Amino acid sequence: MLLIGRTVKIRNFEETDFPEFMELVQDETNHELAGLEYTADVKFGRDLLDMYRRRDGACAVSLKDNNKLIGIIELNKRGESAELLPTREIGFVIDRKFRNHGYAKEAVKILIDQGFSEESLTEIWASTEVGNLAPQKLLEKLEFKYIYEADQALPYTGQHNVVKYYLLKK
Repeated sequence: MLLIGRTVKIRNFEETDFPEFMELVQDETNHELAGLEYTADVKFGRDLLDMYRRRDGACAVSLKDNNKLIGIIELNKRGESAELLPTREIGFVIDRKFRNHGYAKEAVKILIDQGFSEESLTEIWASTEVGNLAPQKLLEKLEFKYIYEADQALPYTGQHNVVKYYLLKK
């Protein structure tokens, strides 16, 4: 995939993305707030990049002028049943050094436009950690509507993970 915006590109991952990708997965905040896998292990980091390179729907967000990886964006299937086929869930994370410059907003908008126009989607969902206010504000600016909260607790662990779900309809 290659989608080019004003300042960012959404593209396939490349092997040369590894240094910047490793910075993303070594940042524990990205794991806590966006659910990105966390590791400090270089070998596992390479395995993760390889997984993202093969994952359908996962793309790199890079700067348009120099192709440098600054984040990850995904538009994932929500299921295989007939009613879910025209829907997707979007997820994104931008490296902390590149936040608050409008890159996430531009990348999300590009992928939304692509999904509705080229993939004939009818709905795009997004979820955020309850305390992760920045993407919630971004989603609302892009006209996503807050729908509900859900606890994604793992059974028998005592751990709770409450997320907010947002919906954008065509």
